[in-house]
Amino acid sequence: MKKNPEVNNYISGFPKETQDKLEELRAVISKAAPDAEEVINYAMPTFTLQGNLVHFAGYKNHIGFYPAPSGIKIFKEELSIYKNAKGSVQFPLDQPIPVDLVSRIVKFRVDENIEIAQSKVKKKIPAKSSKLSDEDQVSAHIQKLDPKIAETVEYIRKVILSADKEIAEQIKWNSPSFYYTGEMKPFDPKEYKRDIVVLNLNKGKILLVFPSGAKVNDKSGFLEGDYKDGRRLVHFKDIDDVKSKEKNLQQVIKEWIAGVEK
Repeated sequence: MKKNPEVNNYISGFPKETQDKLEELRAVISKAAPDAEEVINYAMPTFTLQGNLVHFAGYKNHIGFYPAPSGIKIFKEELSIYKNAKGSVQFPLDQPIPVDLVSRIVKFRVDENIEIAQSKVKKKIPAKSSKLSDEDQVSAHIQKLDPKIAETVEYIRKVILSADKEIAEQIKWNSPSFYYTGEMKPFDPKEYKRDIVVLNLNKGKILLVFPSGAKVNDKSGFLEGDYKDGRRLVHFKDIDDVKSKEKNLQQVIKEWIAGVEK
C-alpha cells in the first residue's frame, strides 16, 4: 500500500513517542486491510475501502482509534479495559498497542464494508440476471482448488449440508460458508447469528471456523480454541481425518441448530 504524504505530514507533527505509536497503528491497519487506501478525512488519517473503514488520531496522552460503532460493539468485551465510546477507543501512550485486537477489528470492518457494498450491488441486478446461484458459486470455488483438497472440501460440504435440511451454503468472506435458513428470533444482521461455519484453508490444512461455536457444549474436544469472541475451530488434515470425525462434525452442527433462538 502506498503511503499518503498527507498522513506522513499529520504524524510528523507529534512528539517522537506519539509518532511511533501512530506509525505502529498505521502499519497494523495497513497489513490487515492491504487493499484499503490512506486519506485524510475529518482532519485525521483514514483508511477507506468501499467507504470509510477506520480512522486514527494522536492526542497528548493517548491514540484514538475509530472503527465505527459496529467495530466497537462486536469487540466490546475485549475493548472494555480501555476508555471507549460508541465509535471510538483510546489507547494510552504508556501502554502497548493491542496489535492482534486492532488487526481483528480492521478485518471485521473490511468484511462488513464489502458485504454492505455487495448487498447494494445485488439490489441493482435485474431479476433475470444470469448470475450463478449460491450453490453454483460454492461449486465453482471448490473446482479451483488443488484436486486432493477439493475432494476433501467437497466431502465436508456434503457432511455439513446433510446435518439438517435447513442449512444452506454461499460464498461469504471469500470462502464456502454454511448458514441456518430456518425461523429465528429477530437480531441485528451485523451479529451474523445465522452463520454456522466457514471453511478456510490454512497452511495446507482445512480449517472450519464456527463464529459462535462457544454456544455448543462440546466436551469431546472436537472444537478447538477458547476465543473470547465465541469462535471455535476445527482442523482437518485430509479426507480420512474428516471421515473419522464426521459424526463429531454433524453432532456439533445439530447442537448449534438446537440452540437457535426462535
